Amino acid sequence: MSTVSFRCNVCGTAHSNVSRALLGREDASCAACGSSVRMRGIIHHLSLGLFKQSIALPDFPVRPDIKGVGLSDWLGYAANLAQKLKYTNTFYHQAPFLDIVAPPADHLARYDFVISTDVFEHVPPPVSRAFDGSAALLKPGGLLVLTVPFTDVPTTVEHYPDLKQFAVTKVGDEWVLVNRDQTGAYSVRTGLVFHGGPGDTLEMRIFSRADTLQWLAQAGFVDVVVHEEAAPQWGVIPPHHHGLPITARRGRLAALDQAAAPIKVSA
Repeated sequence: MSTVSFRCNVCGTAHSNVSRALLGREDASCAACGSSVRMRGIIHHLSLGLFKQSIALPDFPVRPDIKGVGLSDWLGYAANLAQKLKYTNTFYHQAPFLDIVAPPADHLARYDFVISTDVFEHVPPPVSRAFDGSAALLKPGGLLVLTVPFTDVPTTVEHYPDLKQFAVTKVGDEWVLVNRDQTGAYSVRTGLVFHGGPGDTLEMRIFSRADTLQWLAQAGFVDVVVHEEAAPQWGVIPPHHHGLPITARRGRLAALDQAAAPIKVSA
């Protein structure tokens, strides 16, 4: 089938006979809100994780008892999500602030869900701190909805493994990274790759699938699933096997070792 008819689960708009060629991971394939396959996939898996059924964001129940946090989430769904759940979209560089590698004490074990979509590739090494920070934010049994661009290479490729004190700056027409490593030696790196603009969007690494799953396990996550299945009713057609959505739950404490119960939709 070369076309797909779907309802956007971000804004609720119905679309007919959309070419599959337009359903790229990052392509704006909803003419109404501009959502991409990745963004609709986030809402799909968040809904499944919270309510055990996939429903469109406009149809989410109003549940201020469900607390969640996003890490620089897409504004196209963040505002509507905040109207449905007790959800806050946070940022590294502006208010409301949240540094995932060092979450503040008053945020620990506070949230029912955390969304991180294509953020961890920008975290300075060691990236394991971001996985640990995500687990620390969640209540036992809480849900992580995660995307990172990954490949099937055996090991994650770290572009700047010796980062210590560094800055990204512009010299002439070129952006460069200046680093002072642990020995005190300075170096300058060129040929930087940014996602969406210079600054905090510097690509630090290319993940391997195996390492990503290992970091999740080491951080204490269980029920980890890489979602390769499609949800064509929402126009979620994975175009490849890299960077697929991942869901995981924070492992429960010894006294709470039963499987996480789904949150029920109020009648």
